[in-house]
Amino acid sequence: MKRTATIVAVVLAIALGGFSFDVTRPTSVVAKASMPDPGLTGAPGGSGTCFTCHTGGLNDLSGGIQVFNIPAFYIPGQDYYLVATVVGLSGSRWGFELTSLTSGNVMAGSLSDSSNAVGEQTSLGITYVSQTTNEGFDGTYADSTGGAAWVFKWTAPPAGAGPVTFYGAGVACDNDNAANIGDITYTTQVISAETTTTDVKGTTWGKIKTIYR
Repeated sequence: MKRTATIVAVVLAIALGGFSFDVTRPTSVVAKASMPDPGLTGAPGGSGTCFTCHTGGLNDLSGGIQVFNIPAFYIPGQDYYLVATVVGLSGSRWGFELTSLTSGNVMAGSLSDSSNAVGEQTSLGITYVSQTTNEGFDGTYADSTGGAAWVFKWTAPPAGAGPVTFYGAGVACDNDNAANIGDITYTTQVISAETTTTDVKGTTWGKIKTIYR
């Protein structure tokens, strides 16, 4: 009950625009809990999604994955702290993986962990962030119910990269120490467009005219 309340509080804090996050549960490494294989986000050129192993269902109505704080229009080179959440009615252990690609399916900006529950790895030039138990903490939130949340940083690409698509997959596991039909997979895609120099100047000038009118 205590861990369920903690997860709910984190998700509510995210929705309200502010949170602090720390995990102090000892590591319990089983199967791919330490970190999933790279390329399981559903992005083009990858290896599918978490459903490749966790075969209980795909995008059913019992839960889902969301990524908070992705800007509708990103500023090139800007840092953004994002939060991935996975919720599910039947889950009691949790995982996710996410990447960001340009329209040409190359890495868009950079991703890095910003909490001790998140790790990163790179494969074929693409970086992925995911849950991890490699940093002395349990990023799978074993034995928790309701859902889980992970914090990480995205640094937007340089000017001219164009729109960026975030591809994410999450899994609500039954915590039986096996990737099987008791685990449900969810996927998401979110697009962030590039803010151009013209857009920035127009918006700023509009604010100035409003202030001094």
